Amino acid sequence: MKIAYKNIRICLSAVLMGSMILSCSEDKMDRINQDIDNPHSMDAKFILTDAVTSTAFSNIGGDFNHYFASYIEQEVGVFNQLYNAEMRVAEVYSSSTFNNIWGNTYATLKNARIIIDKCSETGTQPENYTTKGMGEVLAAINSALITDAFGDAPYSQAALAQLDNGKPQYMTPEVDSQESIYTAINDYLDDAIEDLPKGDNHGSGPVGSQDILFNGDAQKWLKLAYGLKARYAMRLLNVTEDQTAALNNVLTYVDNSFQSADEQAEFTEYDGNVNINPLFDFFTSREYTAASTSMAKKLQERQDPRLHRVYVDAIGADATLPSPYYCKQLDGTEANFMSMMAPNGGETLQQSQEYYNTSIFLMAASAPTYLMSYHELLFLKAEALVRLNRISEAKTALKEAVVAGMLNTEENVQNALANTVVPVRPNSTSALTASDAENYFDTNVSPLFDADPLGETMIQKYIAMWGANGETTEAYNDVRRLKAEGRDVYSLENPGKFPLRAPYGSDEVSANPNVQEAYGNGQYVFTENVWWAKGSR
Repeated sequence: MKIAYKNIRICLSAVLMGSMILSCSEDKMDRINQDIDNPHSMDAKFILTDAVTSTAFSNIGGDFNHYFASYIEQEVGVFNQLYNAEMRVAEVYSSSTFNNIWGNTYATLKNARIIIDKCSETGTQPENYTTKGMGEVLAAINSALITDAFGDAPYSQAALAQLDNGKPQYMTPEVDSQESIYTAINDYLDDAIEDLPKGDNHGSGPVGSQDILFNGDAQKWLKLAYGLKARYAMRLLNVTEDQTAALNNVLTYVDNSFQSADEQAEFTEYDGNVNINPLFDFFTSREYTAASTSMAKKLQERQDPRLHRVYVDAIGADATLPSPYYCKQLDGTEANFMSMMAPNGGETLQQSQEYYNTSIFLMAASAPTYLMSYHELLFLKAEALVRLNRISEAKTALKEAVVAGMLNTEENVQNALANTVVPVRPNSTSALTASDAENYFDTNVSPLFDADPLGETMIQKYIAMWGANGETTEAYNDVRRLKAEGRDVYSLENPGKFPLRAPYGSDEVSANPNVQEAYGNGQYVFTENVWWAKGSR
């Protein structure tokens, strides 16, 4: 009996051990597709850090900025993909061209929406209103980047935080109208203006240093929200019934936004060595762009003092210098000053690296990226006043904007001159000052403004938005907006067809029949304006 009892105990132990092994195996099988080394949920403030970074570096400072600089002739594409874009061939309408930034902007929008959801009443951090407001501002910015570039786009069913058993609710989201997307953008900003002052009342605490834009300063986020309201109200001017009311709203929003450049929304997390400005990163890795002839002409025609501060010799042009990356900034005395600028498209443009002069902005390795600058705000004010026929006030506002823009240009130049990776040898010209900008305005800009107030306001904004700060996308939007009004004030010289928008990303074109139908063969980028530029989609 004892032997039998012992055998029974052994059998029971084996059965129990087998159950434990089976249970353990089942538990592991349940977790086989889970990444246990990374958290599946975190506080909204930790998501905010990544959302701010990706908004600035990848989305504002990324491919939109590089390609649109060629489209509006702030720079010229001289090699590979950018040369093809300059020549208006496949890159302009191919779905692969903007595929990376297509994915980046939607991913960032999703993160912003997760922040909003977490801090909403039904979320895990209810009553964290300020953090929610920050998410709403970022959602508005990235939504605008998407629809300004692509027009109608997947939106209400895309980039959602809500999942169905771990999967997106909509695998082939529908394409929403640009008009409806802009309704959502303004709703986000209105909600942010309401939420930001309320504070964070949930136990997880305020965002603090996780906010690498404003270090948790809700008041500065609030001013950014008002600045964006001004930007987007002006963007929609051509599709707004009561334009006078809209322009007065722009002025109100400006008054509630930044009061100086110290308050502007600038992403400053670049050290010029490891973490580098995205324009400098693009330039050093590819060397795809060179100095634009049409831009140089605008500066030359106005005797703009920036002309001899913002260009450098072609890299490697002087073999006597100790390094092929050692550039001598042009001082303007060379006879071939204009001849070494790159022509804007056309048969004479050579596909060649290190042949044409370049803008010094390409070397500004630690220049910040702007989510919105103070000078942009001042230019919006000046434009609104011009359009309201308050010309004297507009001229005063424009002068402030030109001064702020020129001082920002000089900061870009100083940043490039401090570059230790790609050294730039300074020329004999002195740093630009507020006094230089004021004299320039009074002598050269003022008579041009008197002759054409709106045209010169927009040209001065176009020049000021050129640099290393990621503002080219906003300048591209202005060019399209003015073209829609029949005002081609920019004297663009590229003989090729002007791209009216960016093509959809290939990931969605290949996987989503709704987007595939909208894309067709991509040629619509040359023929169809976006909705706010008086187009249909």
